[in-house]
Amino acid sequence: MNHINTTFTRGGPTWAHACVGKNGFPGYWEYAKGFSQAANTLIDTVLQGQGLEHSVDELVYPVCFNMRHSVELRLKAAILDLLLIQTCRGKTLNSDFVQSHDIGRIWSFFVEQSQVIDDRYKHIIELLDEKIRDFAEVDATGQTFRYPLNTESQRHLVNVANISFVVLKNSFIYLEDKLDDLYHLSKYLCDEYSLGSFTKKLSRKNIFEVASLLPPKSEWHDELFDVTKKNIKKRFGIGSKDLSDCIMIIEAHFELAPQIEMSVPLLGVTASDIHDFFVHWVRLHGLPACPSLTESELIELGVGVTLQTIENDYEIINEIWMAVYPSLTSVKLAGLSALFYFANDLRFSETYRDTFEDELQDAKLAFDDSGYSINSKFLHIIYKTNAIKNILLSLYFLKKFEIAERLVEDFDLDNIFFWLDDVRCNAHLRKPDYCGYAI
Repeated sequence: MNHINTTFTRGGPTWAHACVGKNGFPGYWEYAKGFSQAANTLIDTVLQGQGLEHSVDELVYPVCFNMRHSVELRLKAAILDLLLIQTCRGKTLNSDFVQSHDIGRIWSFFVEQSQVIDDRYKHIIELLDEKIRDFAEVDATGQTFRYPLNTESQRHLVNVANISFVVLKNSFIYLEDKLDDLYHLSKYLCDEYSLGSFTKKLSRKNIFEVASLLPPKSEWHDELFDVTKKNIKKRFGIGSKDLSDCIMIIEAHFELAPQIEMSVPLLGVTASDIHDFFVHWVRLHGLPACPSLTESELIELGVGVTLQTIENDYEIINEIWMAVYPSLTSVKLAGLSALFYFANDLRFSETYRDTFEDELQDAKLAFDDSGYSINSKFLHIIYKTNAIKNILLSLYFLKKFEIAERLVEDFDLDNIFFWLDDVRCNAHLRKPDYCGYAI
């Protein structure tokens, strides 16, 4: 007779249905969050009732077990991220710690391997080390808070005696906060290494540091450049091959080439193409010169127009299209689109190339299809009320300051975009503190 599970199943209101297994694909992070939330909920419940309604002597075990298990799961997730980073680097990381429950060994392995992979882990490790070793000391393998006796029938926690829920709460708040930073750092580094901007011994961060030490390329034939190269190799512990690979990345990098007074051309478009697009966009949307107004107020006054308004103004749209179409190519259309969409995730200039390639494929399909498809794709961009804002953000991020500043001057955008000063000094583009550096 087949058993029908009546416990772990759906039932009642849908809001009470938890998504598990392939229904949501939860991983270590989601499991860890669940255990930590359970611990925090129990701690708060006990403290709010001052231990009268719920016994601290009984709830201490599920509280500490949930805390410890959450930490173990987070560390295992961090090791999986290390594996992914090493895969991006074309290397392997041999580890059986995913199957282990020894939190001390898991942590020691992570500490050793992570700092070899990338030195940006060092700071967060220093912040976490003491708290995680507390868990390793009291409950190395996850059994202390599960059972009263160990496998040799000896009582757990005889050397501890008392555990304060107030101390638990404060300690776990700190620990969760730092483990969140570790999680975000690891995810950031996974994304960064997936770009391929690294050498055998230098990370992307190191390459940025090298770029800051190099003189303009026009001075590379001077005798002093040999001294500079020698000092760089000594500082980073690299050879000529690593330095050569690093320099090749710098020369082709939108963010780094300007530091050696080189320029990487925009993809698909010229400064003139972008200027023409701004002319058409302004004709369609208008730009009221109201420096004291917020962006939402500007939209109300007409900077942003609805699709219905555009459709009603067919004559302007038709004239713009007639002016654009004769010289529009799939490459140019992709170039404009890439600058618009790249602004949605201004973290790495390398993704601008990926965005352009994706847009180029779409643009080629539009040109192969019909004039209507080309028209739709172009108008989709020019209809966007944030098009010139996005394009400007992309230009500044890609270090195309001359092009961006000319557009700002020609269209008097200083009187409209209050955020320009922050963009010019890259204040809005700082990397998070947990990454250990800002660019």
